[in-house]
Amino acid sequence: MHPVRRNLLLTAALVAAGALSCRRSAPDTGPDVRGNAPSISEREARARAGAVRLEPYQSVDHAFRDAKSHLANSVRLTVQDSADWRTVWARIAGPNASADPPPVDFTREMLLVAGMGEQPCMGSLINIDTIFRDDDRRIYAVVRERHRGAGCGCLNEVVSPVDVVRVPRTIRPVTFLERRESNVCEVR
Repeated sequence: MHPVRRNLLLTAALVAAGALSCRRSAPDTGPDVRGNAPSISEREARARAGAVRLEPYQSVDHAFRDAKSHLANSVRLTVQDSADWRTVWARIAGPNASADPPPVDFTREMLLVAGMGEQPCMGSLINIDTIFRDDDRRIYAVVRERHRGAGCGCLNEVVSPVDVVRVPRTIRPVTFLERRESNVCEVR
């Protein structure tokens, strides 16, 4: 084989091998060109929440909290624009509500909504009490539900607790970390 032809074939083989190795590289786990972290599934998010260093927010800004919302079912929502906020507010406040929704600057912040759904007795509460951010600026919100304990009485009034919290705006995933507690009542 002619030496020039052999060098040409060798160069072509090296270029092809380099191109194949680029295609076979491991999936990118870092941010993309806009700084967005890759999306992760909910299960991976929960596992990741236990493994990453979390930075707590200094305080939690509750935009609205009420025990008697009109949310019939349990919800965990992220609201990122005023149109969605008006729709969610109509569900929270009910059809006869005259109050305007709390103001939100959606250019800088977004809302996290945790609703417990209808509960048969007073004394059930829901609270987003802690907000964390990880190194990739994903947000983790700790939601605590408090239910009536086994020995507790029941005031027969249907309630539907809700908590709405303001957080800095992000396009990264938000993970709600659930905590369930029960009231402790003395038996007499």
